[in-house]
Amino acid sequence: MAEIERVAVSFDDLEVNCYVVHTPQGEVIVDAGAEPERILERLRDEALAILVTHGHADHIGALEEVRRATGAPVYMHPADAEPAGMAGYDPLEDGRLLQLGGEGFRVLHTPGHSPGSVTFVVGEDQLVGDLILPGSVGRTDLPGASWEEIELSLRRVMSLWSERTRLYCGHGPVLSAARELETNPYLPPEVP
Repeated sequence: MAEIERVAVSFDDLEVNCYVVHTPQGEVIVDAGAEPERILERLRDEALAILVTHGHADHIGALEEVRRATGAPVYMHPADAEPAGMAGYDPLEDGRLLQLGGEGFRVLHTPGHSPGSVTFVVGEDQLVGDLILPGSVGRTDLPGASWEEIELSLRRVMSLWSERTRLYCGHGPVLSAARELETNPYLPPEVP
């Protein structure tokens, strides 16, 4: 079973989360946003991949430095990679199952905060980027963002939640999905 470690880094005084997923056979880095040396020092083994939840600068600011240092392939949705000028990446598509280090990472295309936002489902847990934030959801007032799309994406990830689901979001602490259901006013009501 993989262990997901939160690494809080600072991007222009904004705290953003990077995650290092310690799998049985190596490391998977998610959202290398800033402070590459801080991210690299959390690695316990070879970096197998760098995954990107979305292409905003605070989530990819250290991507090239981490890629150079590790030689790991980058996985990103084309709808965010192309506008960000990303080259040499492996395109993610909805429903893809990445087998990395003996752990499965299921890709869900979850647009709304950005056109190429994705959520990675690892067991019962979800690496959601900025789709869900503590007591809130990702901004929809940015270019390419959409409240209608984010609501559909939220319903999609929410349908997979259990009492034990943890949400690894782009900013703030790791969240309990059950607690967010009770307290987050921005989540759409559950459909019976």
